Amino acid sequence: MTARGTDNLRGYLRETMLPSMTLDARAPNMPPPGHKSHQNHLKTVRPEAWRRLESIYPFASISMDDIVISWIDSHIPCTSLGVEDEDSLTGERITIPCPPVFNIPFHNERRPTDIMRLSPWLDNLPLMTVQRIMHLLYPETRRWGFSLNDDNDSDRKIFQYFVWSLPAPEEGIAPAMLAEIGRKSIVVAFQPPWILSEQDIKEFSQCRSFPPYRLPGNAFPTGLESKERLWAKIWDACVSRKTPWFVLTSYNQWVFGVFSAGWTAAFVSGVHNFDSLSPTIIEWLTFWVASAMRLQGLHAIPKVCEPPYLPHEVPCTVYDVLPAGDLDSALALFLM
Repeated sequence: MTARGTDNLRGYLRETMLPSMTLDARAPNMPPPGHKSHQNHLKTVRPEAWRRLESIYPFASISMDDIVISWIDSHIPCTSLGVEDEDSLTGERITIPCPPVFNIPFHNERRPTDIMRLSPWLDNLPLMTVQRIMHLLYPETRRWGFSLNDDNDSDRKIFQYFVWSLPAPEEGIAPAMLAEIGRKSIVVAFQPPWILSEQDIKEFSQCRSFPPYRLPGNAFPTGLESKERLWAKIWDACVSRKTPWFVLTSYNQWVFGVFSAGWTAAFVSGVHNFDSLSPTIIEWLTFWVASAMRLQGLHAIPKVCEPPYLPHEVPCTVYDVLPAGDLDSALALFLM
């Protein structure tokens, strides 16, 4: 007899992999393995004096894997919650099949031909599943959820993002409250895999610095490379939402990151495939949402030496993704 996901959430998160996504025959051609797409032409990104990003630091991938798994073991129950996978009132549910143990039917999404056809693969599978899990485990998050950003951006045919946040607040909300919502939110940016190839996302993850702004007239001006334009796009999206937490994905590959309090630095994971195990993408996403929400077991991440972000943006405090324990020894594992 197969079980519900809610009968053993820890086991479900540990075993479930995202289903393989087949592209439509009409979709643009994928670049050859190991090659960039050379199609990531983000029109709205150019060097700007106000963009403060300077340095990008890697998480130690093996240590981060252990940290995620340890957090899952400590905070996700393996005993039945006594509820169904689907909430009968809201319709949100655990959606990713995990045979033969868990009885979760698979609704086959339409094969992507463009970014609009890619969006449901993210919304209805990993994001819906993580949202249901968070609401089951942490009732205080039930007003929070993933929604597609609806800005009419000229890059929206190749770059869009979901946001984990509260519903749009009413007018007149205090700036301090908006800042607090931002600190707990997450930007989940996505691009089609024929735009963000495996090599493209690897170069994004392995980027270690962002070029300084040069005033017009300076010698040897340099344009932004593809990976730098993508970093600028994500930085801009996160600053506009006042959230330091972000994810970048093509569905096939995933990267997890967070910006520093003054927005001059970022910490970023390695690349994880859609079918990764130990940890799975669902484990990573659940852990990342819990990190942003500052739920139990988390501390502050290493700080960088930087001036505060004073212009019209409210400074954002970055919280850690480290479990409780000896902070000094944890920090040694945290960075490469």
